[in-house]
Amino acid sequence: MNKSFWIPLMASFGTMILLYIIGFIADIDFLIFKISLSETEIALLPIAVGMLVGFISERIIKLKSQK
Repeated sequence: MNKSFWIPLMASFGTMILLYIIGFIADIDFLIFKISLSETEIALLPIAVGMLVGFISERIIKLKSQK
C-alpha cells in the first residue's frame, strides 16, 4: 500500500477519535459515543467530519502527485 491510501485513512480515523475525545471531555452530546445496557448512541457528526477530512486529504495528495 502506498501513502495515497494510508494518509487519508489515518487522517480520517484520527479526526474521528479526536472529535469523540473532545465530546467526552467537554460533555457535548452530538460528539459523544454512549453505551449502556439498554441502548447505544453513536454521534454521526465525527464520522461525517472524519470521512470529509479523509476525502479532502486524498484529493490534496492526488493533486500534489500530479505536479
